[in-house]
Amino acid sequence: MSVMLYRQGKGTRVWGKEYKTVIVRDDEVSEHLNQGWHKHPDEVKAEKPEQQPIKRTRKTKAESDESDD
Repeated sequence: MSVMLYRQGKGTRVWGKEYKTVIVRDDEVSEHLNQGWHKHPDEVKAEKPEQQPIKRTRKTKAESDESDD
């Protein structure tokens, strides 16, 4: 079986925040935890306290190129 681990950084978006992720075998989990990885996204501490969750915005429709001549 495998486990997904999380770390601060750019990569995968989880609950509005971005994390580096890695999937490892069960026998490799403790090694990665010692290297700073976490089992749950809530355990990851933000490097910058002012970091805000990433907000998604809707794309606006492109204006038509047709003229009303």
